[in-house]
Amino acid sequence: MTRVLHVTEAMGSGVLSLVDSISRRQAEAGAETTVLFVPRPETPTDDALRTRFHPGVRLERVSTGRRRADLLALFRAVRRAARDVDVVHAHSSIAGAVGRAALWTRSSPERMFYSPHGFAFLRLDLPRAARLGIRVIESILARRSTLVLTSPSEFATAQAQLAPPRARLLQTGVAADTIAVSPRRADANRRPVVGMIGRVTHQKAPWRFAATARALQGGADFVWIGAGSPADEARWLGDAPVRVTGWVSADELVTLIDEIDVLLFPSLWEGMSLSLIQAQAQGIPAVVSDVVGNRDSVLDGVSGYVGRTTAELIAATARLLADPPLRERMSAAALDWARRSLTDDRIGVDSLAIYRGASDLAATRLS
Repeated sequence: MTRVLHVTEAMGSGVLSLVDSISRRQAEAGAETTVLFVPRPETPTDDALRTRFHPGVRLERVSTGRRRADLLALFRAVRRAARDVDVVHAHSSIAGAVGRAALWTRSSPERMFYSPHGFAFLRLDLPRAARLGIRVIESILARRSTLVLTSPSEFATAQAQLAPPRARLLQTGVAADTIAVSPRRADANRRPVVGMIGRVTHQKAPWRFAATARALQGGADFVWIGAGSPADEARWLGDAPVRVTGWVSADELVTLIDEIDVLLFPSLWEGMSLSLIQAQAQGIPAVVSDVVGNRDSVLDGVSGYVGRTTAELIAATARLLADPPLRERMSAAALDWARRSLTDDRIGVDSLAIYRGASDLAATRLS
């Protein structure tokens, strides 16, 4: 039995969904799985997490109430827990740095795995010098782990920017049995709805969504599923005709996605957004920005459109709103694409195979 320790300091939003998915599938495949995490403000309560995660997954919270102290506590917790597992898999940039630093001299690189879920050196809200420094650090740390990337474009970015000695691609997505059976039909008796899913943060480019809402408000309603700080909501969405739902449960999210006719996902950087994948799996045509992850989740011109500028995003959204038959064709295409390429049914088996492959390679080198 493979003993796996997942580590993250980003236990919320997409990272939470991915860690839940991979640990669940690994437990179903017979692995002994533990999730060691530092909570965020949006992290569900321990009771809610216990209900959400597979009963065979052990959850361990590390929290002192202070950010820097939390990271030091996580560093120590990784060192302790790593003694009793075969594999350590860190999720998010900070956990990746903490985990690899904690085991720098205590473990072989073949036992350490790292998934960034969006490289920090792609963050456009950071100064150029900071991004360069992060990339240098990531390049150094890549020598002490196997990178496990969750989209083809993220894999290509890693190869081009970091030249890691060990990197593997792991398909993520939604469970196949949650993909909608039938494509959506346009309802001529109501105004179409354009939606976005995520936190109202700089990463998600809410000003692009607001600009589209202002330009197209005569032909559609606009809703942002999620929330941000009051200041961010007011700064980026305050004067736009956009309804912000606030935080919603997983079940509420499914219902709200079903009420959307077009998903507009204009983010500045991503890893592989499960919210975007979920929308495709529910048959929602998507208009997305041309960034890592987004371009892998949507077939341009088939299940939606990929745009590089705000003007292109507005034009693509307008095209879909004006053409109900096109929305129906893209809905059918999105479901077909999701069934073929956006499921996580093999994520447990495939991730365990990646772990074993790294271990076998190390054994071969030593023999």
